[in-house]
Amino acid sequence: MSAIHEDFARLYYHLHPKWTENLSHQSVRILQTIQMKGAMTVKEIANRFVLSPNTASEHVKKLEGLGYIVKQRSSVDQRVVQVSLTREGRTAVKTHTELDAKRVEHVLKQLSPAEQQMIEAAFQLFREATDGCFSD
Repeated sequence: MSAIHEDFARLYYHLHPKWTENLSHQSVRILQTIQMKGAMTVKEIANRFVLSPNTASEHVKKLEGLGYIVKQRSSVDQRVVQVSLTREGRTAVKTHTELDAKRVEHVLKQLSPAEQQMIEAAFQLFREATDGCFSD
């Protein structure tokens, strides 16, 4: 199984996009979690990342200042403030967590159509199995 780890690390090294801003790993993970889970409260972020409420609040302030998230009062309970991604926040998540589409396309063009289908099927199978194991 260690070959998967090494192969993925090498793939990501070659295929990641070039970042224009330097976000901390924690900030990227917070943005990614909001993208996957939807709007969250600062308390939910703190619990998810085992942070103090003050530390989670500082991350939220920084990300809000960068224009990546926006705070909104819940329509169900006005006492609850939720944070969600802005368009810029979705772009930042994409930039920091996805592969560079042009680079991936360039590599795939080097492969036969059958090989391309095998790779797509393998990634889909692996993602589906992962979703089944970690559907939190």
